[in-house]
Amino acid sequence: MPTNHTAGLIETSLAEGEILSDFVYLFDALMFLRRPYHEDIVRSEGVVRKIMCVITPDKPPKYTRAMREYRLGFAGVSTDPGLQAEFVNCVRHAALSLSDPEFVVWRPSLYFFRSRTLHLDLQEWF
Repeated sequence: MPTNHTAGLIETSLAEGEILSDFVYLFDALMFLRRPYHEDIVRSEGVVRKIMCVITPDKPPKYTRAMREYRLGFAGVSTDPGLQAEFVNCVRHAALSLSDPEFVVWRPSLYFFRSRTLHLDLQEWF
């Protein structure tokens, strides 16, 4: 579960039609997957906040739009084991090994595969 501070930021970062429990699941799943690589939970949470587009002022709008669209493709993930497995399979190694929020590269395809089973029409996946 994200810290109270991060949970509040997630709530204000929701895209139109996005459900808080789905965003929190995606966030938690990525944190869990990163755990074997990073002992500093606070720093790891900072990386995940940037990658998943929790409000930070320095993100390019194109990246933010692409990640919101990507997250919306996982609508219902908090209660659907199939979508949960699909998300875990879409996470690239770069999302797990990135050690510092300052090193985030604003290209979603570095961190996540596009899921074929979700039939996402991601206009700005770069």
